[in-house]
Amino acid sequence: MTAPLPLLRDKRIAVMGSGSGLGLAVARAAEAAGAEVLGIDAEARFDHLAELYRVDPGDPASVDALAQALPDDLDGLALFPALPDGPPARQLAEALAAPKRLAAMLAPRLPKGAGIVVRGATVDKARPGALAAIRAGVSLQPGASETFAATWALDTEPTGTARLIGWAIAAWALGRAQAWPSLRVNAVIPAQPDGRLPLARAAELGLDAGEGAAIAARAAIFLLSDLAQGLTGASLAADGGHSAQIQTRLEGL
Repeated sequence: MTAPLPLLRDKRIAVMGSGSGLGLAVARAAEAAGAEVLGIDAEARFDHLAELYRVDPGDPASVDALAQALPDDLDGLALFPALPDGPPARQLAEALAAPKRLAAMLAPRLPKGAGIVVRGATVDKARPGALAAIRAGVSLQPGASETFAATWALDTEPTGTARLIGWAIAAWALGRAQAWPSLRVNAVIPAQPDGRLPLARAAELGLDAGEGAAIAARAAIFLLSDLAQGLTGASLAADGGHSAQIQTRLEGL
């Protein structure tokens, strides 16, 4: 097996969601790429973290304390919190409001050229009709998740919450790329929030569905590396061609 390229050698990367799912895959990939990895989660679940910062992402005070505790010399921030079980309001609080708040508090302290990477969602035919909700999600503040869920009827159709979160945080990243010109703010688009590939697509590629997390994690490492200097406001589909399949069907290409 070919050794991974040391794209993050001598860099310090903080990974929100390092204990499970795609965040865990990103933490492992960052360490393999030479980074000093600071985990952000309730549990470690990965032996090679330089340090673990415990946080309750549903508690704004906990997120604020985390921001104060993290060092000033981070080279990158990967925001891949796991989508929790439970009602849409909890998912919104932990996977949308919390990472946005953490990034906003850390941005003034990050060095020029540092990278921030978030997890977006695959675009489908429902997105044009969700633009108003996406704009509202970009502005979602901690403590407002229950009102947001009720306003946009997410409690009656909770399966769309994860998709809306991905669209909103990718749109937020696009805006932050303009507002924070000294930083690089980009999104990785996995096939699913945990990175897994759809079974049919995985079979076509000759892969296990679980390998999708490693594919998306490598894309995140690229966006955090110096190879991506000057790249900001981008959304990189790292989903085994799943997005391409959807778009070609929608547009008749």
